[in-house]
Amino acid sequence: MGFLSPDGEIGAPLQAAGFLAMLLVGALVLACPLISRARRAGPAGLTSCLWRFDIALAVSLAGLAVLNLVDHAITPLAGVYRPEVGDGGLVENLTVTLMLFPVAIFLGTRLTGSGQTRHFGPACMTLVSLVLIAAFGEEVSWGQHWFGLAVPEAIASTNLQSEINLHNYIRPGVMEAIYFAAGLVLIVLAANLRHVLQPAPQAPGFVALKALLVLAAILLCHHVFQELGELAVMAAAFLVWNRIDDGRLTLKPRWLHTLTGY
Repeated sequence: MGFLSPDGEIGAPLQAAGFLAMLLVGALVLACPLISRARRAGPAGLTSCLWRFDIALAVSLAGLAVLNLVDHAITPLAGVYRPEVGDGGLVENLTVTLMLFPVAIFLGTRLTGSGQTRHFGPACMTLVSLVLIAAFGEEVSWGQHWFGLAVPEAIASTNLQSEINLHNYIRPGVMEAIYFAAGLVLIVLAANLRHVLQPAPQAPGFVALKALLVLAAILLCHHVFQELGELAVMAAAFLVWNRIDDGRLTLKPRWLHTLTGY
């Protein structure tokens, strides 16, 4: 597994090949709906379907990916990306903030009694909130760097970065494989989005959202971009969750629609 990412170098043969393969597959996944829309609606229709918040977000993330290369290969961009050990930076702070948005919205609707018309039920949202809070805690090492917590010797001697979390017990090669598998799941989801989600009448189609999912999948597939990939995943997940919750999107599989309503 070490061959998959020797210390995350961008020239690692197998990881670079996987990254380029995902880039090609992602381009094909996006090309099909774009060509179809252009044939049906012409240039104006194509421009209209791309003139969306999701595309603006994807373009912004792509710009951050370019800066990510600068940070990795030329000069560190302090305050934008997190240091090798520790927490912080614009990208990570945005990611952990997005993790708490659904939790805050759920708690707000429950406390004010304004969530009766939303799709996701209390049992589903309680589970989602617990998962997100756990992910938030892991991402910030449970406040270790924020509060200057002392690391017990048992953790310092076994954790890869001497941090109070569980994910740094996973070997780097295995972690790279997990990220790549997550990228594959996202690319398959993007390719089959119309089988999973149904937009409400008069709501925009899937091209812009599909572009965001494809970008997230690609960014996850190389160590250099994975911090940014996490932000892209959280942004896409929040947008999908919010749109399902307020009715702009509907889950097509009946069992999934029913299960998430509890």
